[in-house]
Amino acid sequence: MRKTGWLLLIVLTGAVPAWGGATMVRGNGAGPIGETAESAPAHPVTVAQVYEILRLTGTDPTRRQMVDEMLPNLKQMMPYMPDDVVADFRHSLTTADFQGAMIHSFQQHMSREDAAAILLFYKSPAGQRMIATMPQILNDGQQAGTELGHHVMLQVIQRHKAEIDAAAASYHADHAPSGPAH
Repeated sequence: MRKTGWLLLIVLTGAVPAWGGATMVRGNGAGPIGETAESAPAHPVTVAQVYEILRLTGTDPTRRQMVDEMLPNLKQMMPYMPDDVVADFRHSLTTADFQGAMIHSFQQHMSREDAAAILLFYKSPAGQRMIATMPQILNDGQQAGTELGHHVMLQVIQRHKAEIDAAAASYHADHAPSGPAH
């Protein structure tokens, strides 16, 4: 599901997050895309532009995929969940007004001019190739990031093994189950 969230972020905004804490930058050099609500654009993206961006990027299938991925996880976490509740959850998620929420967010952060440029790009051969390859790029990036994260985590644990072992021993001593009360 995290992969789907990144896919939505990148495909819907047409921007790639700048790693290392920097803000996303508009293609036209006009400044950050993700600014606060106080700095909403003077001429926000139109509803029609948002719908066109969502259509071109295939957001509805992505939303269905997200629901399809989420429900088995829910059922696995709560195997006792009655089937009618899962069905209601599926129905409620598929009929929720995600597009209305997206329109509001787009209008807070994207101008008509930027949306027009993004739409031109998405309709171009390069834009179509980007939309088509983005899921694989994100999947590869997520896998590489997971592997790197595990590697770094193991290195840190190895460097601090003695400290971690001492902290674990202290914790277990302080939280040992007490004997039966007499």
